[in-house]
Amino acid sequence: MQKVRFINRTSIFIFLIVGGVFFSFGQLQASDESALKDLVQKMEAKMADQEKEMVAMRSEIQDMSTKIKYFEEQKSSKDIAGNSKELVEATKTGEELGYLIQRQDAVEEKMKNAVDFDLYNTLDYKHLDGERSRFDARNIELLAKATMSDRLSIFGEIEFERTAETSGVRAGQVEVEQAWLEYYVHDLIKPRAGVVLVPFGKYNLEHFQPFQYLTDRPIVESRVIPATWSEAGAGSTGGMFLGDHLGGWFKDFSLDYQLYFINGLTDTGITDTAGLRQARGAYGVDNNNNKAFVGRLGLNPFSWAELGASGYFGKYSTSSHKVNGFDLDAKLKKGPFEVKGEYALFDLQEGGFQSGTTLPVPETLRGFYVQGAYKFWFNSLNETFLGRGFSDPTFVLVFQYDNARIDDDSDPLFYSGTNNEERWTIGLNYRPVATWALKLEYQWNRMKNEPLENGNDDGFVASVTAAF
Repeated sequence: MQKVRFINRTSIFIFLIVGGVFFSFGQLQASDESALKDLVQKMEAKMADQEKEMVAMRSEIQDMSTKIKYFEEQKSSKDIAGNSKELVEATKTGEELGYLIQRQDAVEEKMKNAVDFDLYNTLDYKHLDGERSRFDARNIELLAKATMSDRLSIFGEIEFERTAETSGVRAGQVEVEQAWLEYYVHDLIKPRAGVVLVPFGKYNLEHFQPFQYLTDRPIVESRVIPATWSEAGAGSTGGMFLGDHLGGWFKDFSLDYQLYFINGLTDTGITDTAGLRQARGAYGVDNNNNKAFVGRLGLNPFSWAELGASGYFGKYSTSSHKVNGFDLDAKLKKGPFEVKGEYALFDLQEGGFQSGTTLPVPETLRGFYVQGAYKFWFNSLNETFLGRGFSDPTFVLVFQYDNARIDDDSDPLFYSGTNNEERWTIGLNYRPVATWALKLEYQWNRMKNEPLENGNDDGFVASVTAAF
């Protein structure tokens, strides 16, 4: 009987996913009065104008390159002559050549300084046991980057999460996920200030759905590390390649880092079920006048290996109770195989309380995930609708195990003891291009005491996501 239910659900599930693609685009066309639509239209118009300007500038550069080549040939031949008339003509030719070179440099500089816009969109579908199935227009994000010179740049990312309106039953939220300025001093020293992604673990820095193989974030990335985790602060980034100096086994060795002082975590909503999710600091408020220090060091000892270590040191309460965090991440890639994982631990000083209550905060939060992926393709599909018109389509088979544990916070109304939740996931991606993905997954969830996310509910999860 269970098997029949599985087949029926699968058929309905696939049908809904196809419908979900159209639903995703329908969401963008929802209301003529929608602030989101107006903003997107303005962005598109600006991008179209910039593209026309780019085409014109490229054409101008091509014309100038042809003229420069001609003038160089003319100047070269005239410099050989000895009479005064030809010398005058050569001088004029040289002046015109110099002017054209200056004009070409100016146009190329203008092209380089143009603003780049990107957009990514995600639609989820979820049907777990004990829950109603639902589509979730999770987010639409606009990203912009401008380079004002070789040494000055600015970057911004605005997320419209489930936002069709700002109030009412269709309410969502608009959030600035990143907005920073960077000043280049050296490859190793690039000061950055603004709203930054907190460099605690690699997943938070690469959380974007088009680049992840599974729809749901690992539990550790939601309850222990409150991804997406952004905070206001200042610091520096940088990196360097050391392979030329080391050679041999380490000919591909490189390193990178990010270090910031930020407002830091607060004591708001730190519970044994929500973890640190509600404790992310506001962009303009610091509850204890203490700046947290956070950083990540990344090492690439080989072309196929990446390792990272992160640390977080700060205070979370108005009474200045300390919170320390530690994270290790790794990614190994060899041919079509990829294995990656992350372990995170936060330790909160004893004696702190949840904001506005007499309940103590959980003292320890920890968790990890391990993911394995295999990329493949069948050449027989090249001339089908799955492969036709794409240069490098691929399927990705992915397995993941993740687990999170949060100490008891002594809440009297629920179970006592440590809350523990684990998840097994198997999934399949179809990616006609690297930044467009249809993801189909099934997950098994098990919990002890109180649920952190899905409890004991198993079921299907899917999404379609793309970045342009």
